[in-house]
Amino acid sequence: MSACWQTRSAYEFAREAWVDSVFNNLSKTEKIGQLFSVRAHSNLGPEHVAEVEKLVRDYKVGGLTFFQGGPYRQAILTNRYQSLARIPLLVAIDGEWGLGMRLDSTMSFPRQMTLGAIQEDSLVKEMGGAIARQCRRLGIHVNFAPVIDINNNPNNPVINDRSFGEDKENVARKGIAYMEGLQSEGVLANAKHFPGHGDTDQDSHYTLPVILHPRGRIDQMELYPFARLFAKGLQSLMVAHLQIPALDQSPNRPTTLSRPVVTDLLQKEMGFEGLIFTDALGMQGVTKFYAPGEISVMALEAGNDVLLVPDDVPQAVAKIEAALQTGRLTWEMIDLRVKKILRAKYFAGLHQYKPIDLAGLARDLHLPQDEALQARLFEKALTVVQNEEALLPLRKLGQAKMASVALGTSQLNAFQKRLSDYAAFEHFQLAEKNLPYPFNQLLEKLEAYEVVVVSLHNLHKKSRENFGLTWQEREFIQKLGQKTRVVLAIFGSPYSLRFFESLPALVCAYEDNPITQGLVPQLLFGAIAAEGKLPVSASVRFGLGQGLRLAATGRLRFGLPESVGMRRDTLAKIDELVAQMIESGATPGVQIVIARQGQVVWNKGYGHHTYARERPVSPETVYDVASITKVAATLPALMYLYEQGKIKLNEKVATYLPELLKTDKANITLRDVLTHQAGLVPYLPHWEKTVNKATGAFVPGHYQKTKSEEYARAVAKDLYGHQSLEDSLWRWTIASPSRKPKRRPPFFPMNTAI
Repeated sequence: MSACWQTRSAYEFAREAWVDSVFNNLSKTEKIGQLFSVRAHSNLGPEHVAEVEKLVRDYKVGGLTFFQGGPYRQAILTNRYQSLARIPLLVAIDGEWGLGMRLDSTMSFPRQMTLGAIQEDSLVKEMGGAIARQCRRLGIHVNFAPVIDINNNPNNPVINDRSFGEDKENVARKGIAYMEGLQSEGVLANAKHFPGHGDTDQDSHYTLPVILHPRGRIDQMELYPFARLFAKGLQSLMVAHLQIPALDQSPNRPTTLSRPVVTDLLQKEMGFEGLIFTDALGMQGVTKFYAPGEISVMALEAGNDVLLVPDDVPQAVAKIEAALQTGRLTWEMIDLRVKKILRAKYFAGLHQYKPIDLAGLARDLHLPQDEALQARLFEKALTVVQNEEALLPLRKLGQAKMASVALGTSQLNAFQKRLSDYAAFEHFQLAEKNLPYPFNQLLEKLEAYEVVVVSLHNLHKKSRENFGLTWQEREFIQKLGQKTRVVLAIFGSPYSLRFFESLPALVCAYEDNPITQGLVPQLLFGAIAAEGKLPVSASVRFGLGQGLRLAATGRLRFGLPESVGMRRDTLAKIDELVAQMIESGATPGVQIVIARQGQVVWNKGYGHHTYARERPVSPETVYDVASITKVAATLPALMYLYEQGKIKLNEKVATYLPELLKTDKANITLRDVLTHQAGLVPYLPHWEKTVNKATGAFVPGHYQKTKSEEYARAVAKDLYGHQSLEDSLWRWTIASPSRKPKRRPPFFPMNTAI
């Protein structure tokens, strides 16, 4: 306890020393400028860049909030803007599901409702850490996440799948995990949208939503996750644009501009001491009733610290300066906020600011371990909502006639391709949503199938528009369910489950992307387990927490090399090796499958079936596979002995097998055998020695039909070999004829080390 307190005291001492050293040298213009975090894009032209530069250079703004663009462009601009700032800029981004929420060419982790279905909160913390490391690599210090609004209104148009769900405990636990992951890597978490934007059917981007709940309900529900995160050390928070009469009875007064909410409730009553951001001050939830410059003054009066992306910074600065002259605002109020902002900058490491290193940026934003975590998160969220008659996992793969129908797409997708990795499927796609004819025609075709797997794609989250489902699609699925057994996979909103309660098997994947499309078939066939639970109530039948656990059956699954302790950069050398093989004529083509710990991590085809190069090899190519023992048993054993230093490739085999010393095989080396240059004949039909050629009957003493102590070796069905048969086989092999080896250089890859 003492050591921990000393460490904290040392940190605070160093922080306050830096804060004071910077603060004491700030001009009044710089102090006011520190209050602003201004809008920045990396996909807009030179006029926008010049505008941001002017705000940094002339108005001394304290921070930037980046929106759409790309990582490399943003890194260049960040370095450029930082070079203009005497006090390092606090850079923020709205990255609720990672940088991919705003930037192209970056990773998108699951949205929060998907995370709400996961039963392992530790995975959410891992994700927070991964997102924070990517933010740090891109010079970002604040991530406006997690969203800890409780989505107890399925008609919410703006929060919805950005929330962890409707259970306040789950929201709080997941919010804490995400927060701790971010802050453990030096990025400020930012919980939003205080005091709770979940129970509304209006969007504060376009209007001022009104929440009419009494104070007791707000304390019990909406404020609960915030209080939990405050207790765990939340660094920053965002205040929403909401009208809540139970908290402030002023007409048309958004919570952002409410002193009873921001100062009295948030800071005094709930004791929050972190940095307070307004929500974006250009949203109509606040501009509908107040002028731009006045908004900034009122936000400071209310108790906010950072004015987020106001529409007109020069006007806001002028209004703040005027308010300081009239006494509406005081320099004590400004100084308090500036010091809080500087403390946040110290937490983010800006006391030791370094420009972003552009080298290797793309690689660092797509680390294999992060992609493996991304896939694991989506996998753990998959939810089996219904499974009547234990239809899942699908069985009798060689017997049942199965089809798949992908609605909302016109092409064979990753979902259907992965289905074909497990069983024979007839695949159909239907992108047209509104014409009845295609559905009726398809319905007739599907009657002949025992199981039809239907997948829903290109859905959205708007309840009023039935999540993008047309009545034709819904009717088609219901009619199909009356004719055959239907497995429905929903790649979208769990609220859409309410339309399909009568179907025997329902799986919710929450999101539609190649990762979820590749995972759901593995669940359907038992290769991976089902562990997720609904984070919201989809209907009366499918309530909060609904989710059936299905254990994995042991079938091979598919995944990334890193998920089983392998490295893709090492495996990628296979491509170079195979290319050399094909170019040298060692083989016309190759199919390579690598599986470890029950998981296929490499499945690729190279070249062609024959040297005529007429048919390319693909992962679906079927080969006549033989001679497995030598590569699956003998070769790995020799490799192990070689690594242990117990054998030498140029040593004669007779050194290890003395019974070969006085035979024609005495001088063969291990290298000769392994490179097929030992002169051994390709096939030894030893079975002929156990059969009477004249009668076709077995020679007595070799086999019998029943197993016994003497005849214990299973040879075939109802046929067992004598215990001496093993010695006979070895004796016959030693005595087998040899031939003069054809000396030819074996294929040896150049400049390839695996």
